[in-house]
Amino acid sequence: MKKFKSFSPKVDSKRRLVLTRIYTGVNGSNSFCYQINHITKQSRLDKRFKTLFSYGTDDFDSVLQFYHSGTGEEVRVFKKPFKSIFGVKDKMNPVAVWEMLEENS
Repeated sequence: MKKFKSFSPKVDSKRRLVLTRIYTGVNGSNSFCYQINHITKQSRLDKRFKTLFSYGTDDFDSVLQFYHSGTGEEVRVFKKPFKSIFGVKDKMNPVAVWEMLEENS
């Protein structure tokens, strides 16, 4: 299996959004699913917020638009406010990423 570019989860603290990445490839293909989740003030996943998703390669710049998981509609997401969070052990868990942000601030 070839090596892919590393990815650090990203957080938009003003809108309480967490961006994570999941490997979706088969037999070493370069395919990833990027997900955006909303975190409540109690540091839990917001069940009313429908996850936004996008498919792309290991290069985050390959992601051009996100889609609403309930309807499939295209959703405009500004990637600039997202900041990387380092030192997270469970990079696919949005709540763990958010808690790491709170620990570091």
